[in-house]
Amino acid sequence: MNLSVKILFIVLFLSGVLHAQKNKSDLEKQKKALQAEIKETTQLIQETRKNKKASLTQLKALNQKLASRIALIGTIEREIKELNSTIGENTSRIADLQSDLERLKFTYARLVRRAYMNRNHRSALLLVFSSQTIQQAYKRLYYLKTYSVYRKEQARQLESTRTQLDGQMQSLQVNLNSKRNLLDSEQEQKNELSQEKKDQELEINALKKKEQTLKKTLAAKEATKKKLDAEIRKAIEREIARERTAAAKKKEKPKEKGSSTKAETASNTKAAPKETALKVTPETAALSGKFEANKGKLPWPVEKGVITETFGTHAHPVLKGITTNNNGIDIATSKDAKVKSVYEGEVMGVVSIPGAGSAVLIKHGEYISVYSNLKSTSVSKGQKVKTGQSLGTAGENEDGLPEAHFEIWKEKTKLNPASWLAR
Repeated sequence: MNLSVKILFIVLFLSGVLHAQKNKSDLEKQKKALQAEIKETTQLIQETRKNKKASLTQLKALNQKLASRIALIGTIEREIKELNSTIGENTSRIADLQSDLERLKFTYARLVRRAYMNRNHRSALLLVFSSQTIQQAYKRLYYLKTYSVYRKEQARQLESTRTQLDGQMQSLQVNLNSKRNLLDSEQEQKNELSQEKKDQELEINALKKKEQTLKKTLAAKEATKKKLDAEIRKAIEREIARERTAAAKKKEKPKEKGSSTKAETASNTKAAPKETALKVTPETAALSGKFEANKGKLPWPVEKGVITETFGTHAHPVLKGITTNNNGIDIATSKDAKVKSVYEGEVMGVVSIPGAGSAVLIKHGEYISVYSNLKSTSVSKGQKVKTGQSLGTAGENEDGLPEAHFEIWKEKTKLNPASWLAR
């Protein structure tokens, strides 16, 4: 029973250690990812400031940087919390080891004193030979041997406990140093956050003076979104119609020498139900499944970039009472950045959007990825593309800065692209 309890304790202890290590590793990865985001956003802000005037892109980048900074502080706080837990366990373990060490020292000291008193081999021999019976002599000899082994085992345990205690003390010191570094880092991030909030306020105040210009820009951008939305829906309808026509041709049965009457054709056409969704063939289902399996792992459509506007409905960062809706995400990137396919598929269409460059639609089974605000394209309708293949070059936004727009649809339903891309 004691052995079972000890084994259970060891298993629980090791599982706790492994869990703590995993948490620490995950938090470290999150921290590095957020630090990389902040670095990218800082570079973008530096680029936007070169034009010497306030811009909505600059404000959006600042907002993104603030969000990343707050998330980073939260991650550091969780690291500190994990470390406090580890330090608490370490301190408790040290106290237990110190208690064990004192007990072992006391026991071993008694053994040493007794061994010193009986150091004369003659006394041990006399003890054995003075036995009245063979059985008594055997018992005394066995006692002397057992006593010797016990004393050596106590010495080994004493040394082992002392070594464990030294290791725990060193580990505690490392953890305490790590905690100090994390606290310093947290304070540094909070100072940065405070300064960035001041920069944000200055940017908002500067942009408020350009309210009429912002409203005109917003109206033009909303009109462009509607045009893109309409073009995507048209492309989907064309694809559905194409699949319907192809399916109807396969179902046609030639009469005698391959001819059929107009009445029969009209009857077949009338009977066929109108398709409202992309046809799911075994090949389509397989590709859709592969695409779905990569949710959260798809590569970004640009090599380097920062999301300046997320998916969905948002309050305008400057204009009060006005909301905007984004069907995808806007990614600020580098000049002449290559925009690439996030997954293998077929080009469903290449459309031109007045005032917003071109857009490329890639079909991945039931899913469609959309890449717009391209100043040039390098693919054509019907072309098969691979993951990471270049589709064109990113254009510029209303502030004259390089930006790409990215969307993901499942047939006619818009999805949040950020949840599909790798961190």
